[in-house]
Amino acid sequence: MNIYETIWMLAAIEELPLEHTFFKSRYFPTDDMMDVFNTSKVLADYREGKRKKAPFVVPRIGSLPVGREGFKTYELEPAYIGLSMPLTIDQLQKRGFGESIMSGMTPEERAKHLQLHDMEELSARISRTEEWMACQTMLNNGCVMRHETDVEGVYEDVEVKFYDEETNPALFTPAAKWTHSTISTKGEITVGNWYEDIYQMLARQKRRGMPATDLLVSSDVGAFLMEDPWVLRMLDNRRVEMGRIQPTELTEYVTHLGAFNFKGRLMDILVSDGGYEDEDGTDKAYLDDGSAIVTAPNVGRGLYGAITQMERDEEFHTYAGKRVPQHIADVKSQTKETKVACSPLMVPVRKNPWCVAKKVLG
Repeated sequence: MNIYETIWMLAAIEELPLEHTFFKSRYFPTDDMMDVFNTSKVLADYREGKRKKAPFVVPRIGSLPVGREGFKTYELEPAYIGLSMPLTIDQLQKRGFGESIMSGMTPEERAKHLQLHDMEELSARISRTEEWMACQTMLNNGCVMRHETDVEGVYEDVEVKFYDEETNPALFTPAAKWTHSTISTKGEITVGNWYEDIYQMLARQKRRGMPATDLLVSSDVGAFLMEDPWVLRMLDNRRVEMGRIQPTELTEYVTHLGAFNFKGRLMDILVSDGGYEDEDGTDKAYLDDGSAIVTAPNVGRGLYGAITQMERDEEFHTYAGKRVPQHIADVKSQTKETKVACSPLMVPVRKNPWCVAKKVLG
């Protein structure tokens, strides 16, 4: 058995712990049997969120035939991600990160250890890109995937849109920037305009037959809500009919503030302050400042296209997988390279399963 053959590396990378994701896992889960394709393009089925009621019929008719709800199938080409990490002889002669000073690890053992670590690191970077794709897909009802080329500074953009209209139908535009609730001299509260806007976003989704259980907001909007007098009074009163404020950390970058009551409907308030380091070294947030999204878990799917690569037999082989590794050795330069490729795409299962407001704060 050659552990550096792709077929064995595929088994190894499946056993590695994936970096925890929130947006991808909660809103775009992947079914390993249905959503991982053995072709470079993927098929996405989705339908309208219709809520037709049953008609009345006179008894002598018996029943009224109705058609099954239709759906559309789209053939889409996912993004391509390919990362590699070189390994040189010099690195094998030095103590690795976290390795004991008195370690008796041989260069051969260190090589295997480093390559396993490299696969884990490359996979983690891909996970962060998938988180970004999940957020972009909800924020924009589509995603622009910028591919680097072999010419420095030249990129190829591949755009996927999940609507046919000229403008994004999932976008909600508030009449004004959000303002805090106010308290009169008698102690009466007038709730800020943010409350009605969120309710209208929720109502829009409900009218279309879409689930609406989550209000996902950026960190600045989360701070705005926690400073609001109405919310603070909820926090003091602990009144169940108004909602529940009980901040709980779900991941290292997503906090569940609690459940707010919007005219009889409870919604979970989720605040994200997570981010990533962009290609140019700039720290950026997954959710743009001033963002608010009304949606629900499992409104999308994470699809993966197949990866084709040349192997040691100098033939091209195609692999289906969420992560496809490869070991490349160059005897002349005395280097090894660990490569991990991925072809992901986040798609909705229904048309416009989210309602998005942007730049809601002044």
